[in-house]
Amino acid sequence: MELLCGARRVLLLVGAVLATVVKGQTPLYPRNLGFVYGNGFANATVRLDIFIDLICPDSQAALPIVVRLTDLYGPDKLQLVTHLFPLPYHRAGFYAAKGAHVVDMLSKGKSTYAWFNILYNNIDSLVNTATHQISDAAVVQQLAKLAEDVVSGSSGQFAKLVDSDTVEQDTRVAWKYACTRGVAATPTFMVNDVLVSADPSWTVKDWSKVIDPLLAPQQPVVIFQTCPADTKRCEYLPRKVECCTKGEYCIPNVGCRC
Repeated sequence: MELLCGARRVLLLVGAVLATVVKGQTPLYPRNLGFVYGNGFANATVRLDIFIDLICPDSQAALPIVVRLTDLYGPDKLQLVTHLFPLPYHRAGFYAAKGAHVVDMLSKGKSTYAWFNILYNNIDSLVNTATHQISDAAVVQQLAKLAEDVVSGSSGQFAKLVDSDTVEQDTRVAWKYACTRGVAATPTFMVNDVLVSADPSWTVKDWSKVIDPLLAPQQPVVIFQTCPADTKRCEYLPRKVECCTKGEYCIPNVGCRC
């Protein structure tokens, strides 16, 4: 009986752990997250991901630079994907991010970056000091008016869609995804899924120093298949070969040594 009770305790503990894991799982999404700029190719040589907040001055400074960079290289070489990470201390940030999903939906992806631009052009009216005395509904109406300039005739639909379950879920999943990538501030940059220590002051020239080496053709590695008769072939590392002379030994990870 005691053994049975012990087994039950173990099963309950395992069940509790599994429930915690399932509950903490970031929702899986039916498509790739983020907003692709222009006609960026999915198989482009370089992928640049930028995580921004639409009420963040640093993001405002960084986005135009990476857009120019992407235009410079072209969609076959560089794909730009923008992810929204509204910071909790920017009151209108989450509504602005929800608005991006609404505009993307209404324009079928054609006006999403125009939405980013119009918000940054009107950022002074969306920061905390400008919105702290108005209601959430007033913030949404303010965003709806801006959406009208991006997608004609959208203001009525905007107010409804911004509160829809679909848009709410999309915005939350995008935010949680950024958290899983270790994003804690904006802007954050990744090149081919690797974090890059860039900042908003970087110019196109600065970025080119990162991108150009990735686009340069790889030099073929020449491997000596044979060594002279009086030497011994030593492949001390994968595809690294030396020819050891008499008295030398082939040492792994080092090469020929006496």
